[in-house]
Amino acid sequence: MRRLETVSLMSSSFDILFYYRYVDDICTAVHPSQIDGLLNQFNSFHPRLQFTVERGGNAINFLDITVSINENRCSLDSYRKPTFSGRFLNFHSNHPLTQKKGTIFSLVDRAFLLSDNIFHTKNLTFIINILLLNDYPLDFIFDSINQRIKNLIKKKHNVHNVVTDSDVTKESTSWLTVPFIPPHTEKFRTLRKNKGDIRVAFHSLNKMSKYIRVQKDTCPRTSKNSVVYKILCNDCDASYVGQTGRKLKTRIAEHHNHIRYKTSARSVITEHRLLHDHDFQ
Repeated sequence: MRRLETVSLMSSSFDILFYYRYVDDICTAVHPSQIDGLLNQFNSFHPRLQFTVERGGNAINFLDITVSINENRCSLDSYRKPTFSGRFLNFHSNHPLTQKKGTIFSLVDRAFLLSDNIFHTKNLTFIINILLLNDYPLDFIFDSINQRIKNLIKKKHNVHNVVTDSDVTKESTSWLTVPFIPPHTEKFRTLRKNKGDIRVAFHSLNKMSKYIRVQKDTCPRTSKNSVVYKILCNDCDASYVGQTGRKLKTRIAEHHNHIRYKTSARSVITEHRLLHDHDFQ
């Protein structure tokens, strides 16, 4: 992609106002009459690398934001796809309170970091309504939102602070992961020892794989191929280890029927069966 965009952009004579790319998603601004020319320039790089174009006009959706131009000013707002369901971690679900607070924090971060100031009130109102639909108490919503906004403002003011030696030499925190069993595990949220802190993180015992499984019959062992197998003698401690690329039942049938073959080249299993009058499993 870097090679493609370098060649395509350097060989073009288009007036490109800005150009941003994330993996293979590109957002750029050119004159409407130059859109098709720029698209052809990209698609001519290699026949197996073909792009499609979405014309935005005064606004276009790019990744998780909406880029709009109003009165010669470019503004950004957070964007959600039409398939957005509005479902988040329900407040009554069996999860630690920190995870529910983290859900609110992530929504606030999205509203503040992906949008301009003029959209903050709208986005915060949207967040509150969505959280209410997911059964979050209003007091818990406002307390968490205020806490996160204060932290964002603090980080914004401290972004240029110089890192001191004490910050570098500060001991790291150790984490202990335990199953979440309310209300017992939350009593051990922070454990202290002689040096540093031990913080407790929770994980749920209920996994999706416990309830949702692939509805596919298990392949019988004898129907598997490309296997290493071991056959035990029923009458002594002898055993035979073999390898086959075909189905196991096909190879076992050959071992079973080989004693009937009128040939001088006997297999190890057949020789053992004839010599000791034993049989294999």
